[in-house]
Amino acid sequence: MGAGFYLISQMTKSFDQESVTAVQRGRPALAPAADERRRRLIAAAIRVIGRDGLAAASTRAVAAEAGMNQAMLHYSFASKDALLAAVLDEIHAGIAGLLTTSVGRARSLRGGIERVARAFWAHAAATPELQRVQYELTLYALTTPGHEGLARHQYQGYVTALSTALAGLPAGRGAAPLPVLAGLCVAAMDGLILQLLATGDHAACEAQLQALIAAMQSQCGAVA
Repeated sequence: MGAGFYLISQMTKSFDQESVTAVQRGRPALAPAADERRRRLIAAAIRVIGRDGLAAASTRAVAAEAGMNQAMLHYSFASKDALLAAVLDEIHAGIAGLLTTSVGRARSLRGGIERVARAFWAHAAATPELQRVQYELTLYALTTPGHEGLARHQYQGYVTALSTALAGLPAGRGAAPLPVLAGLCVAAMDGLILQLLATGDHAACEAQLQALIAAMQSQCGAVA
């Protein structure tokens, strides 16, 4: 299995290098399978937006970043808007998955909230470019006619995923309804991450994280 995995990795690496070289020389690159092409283009768009900003993410720039020609991009995405919508969906799916799995072995609602907050924070602190991409695309969705629903779907999805993940954990007496508690967690972490991006002050934000966890836990009900 190890040898097979190594061979596949080397073949993939060789294909990527050959594709980039072909594009640089003006020759058509070898066409990857449709799913793989979409995955590579989405990843390339995230890198371009994170590095150069949304305005620089033309279909030509994204295709070049992915080691493809522009025509290959349009086989997967009818327009730049379609590509950006797919990027936003990809980010949403990743964060929703993180929210679900981070609850882990928590034995109470209070413990689940702390695990979620710390996992969310660790992910955000380790991926500042991805966080900037998400905020840029959220604003893009809100200001682009026909795409307003993407931002709503994104945040409602986070709340739903977190509510579902917390649903099986014992809560204290008088705990806030799970959708309210999940919404509070998403809003609090969203604000803290934006503050980190704006200030770069990890120490201050981490101190505030602890206070936020305590505030959210106060909504988990009285412990018997």
